[in-house]
Amino acid sequence: MFNNLNINILKKSCVFTLEVIDLYNELILNGKKPIAVRVLSSTINGTCAVQKIVQTENVRELRAQTKIAVTNFKNVIYWINQCEKSGYWFDEQLLRTAIDILQFCENEN
Repeated sequence: MFNNLNINILKKSCVFTLEVIDLYNELILNGKKPIAVRVLSSTINGTCAVQKIVQTENVRELRAQTKIAVTNFKNVIYWINQCEKSGYWFDEQLLRTAIDILQFCENEN
């Protein structure tokens, strides 16, 4: 259930969510609300799924939450990459963190 890896990924995902809120605000200020909404909603959904992955002992729920987390973090990575390509905004560390969380989720499956 809760081991050092799980606690670290929970911390990382919570800090990541706060950083994405800053990204959301930046995108809103630049008139990019559709992208901002997608990034933030995928981050929140993915982070919630990560929390459930760490807490569950039910294999079926683990698989379901892993699928949700993977889908959402792939979306987050896609939109962060789109922001870079479009010149709206880019933070390599934020992208790296999203990839780390995605890899954790993929390894839980």
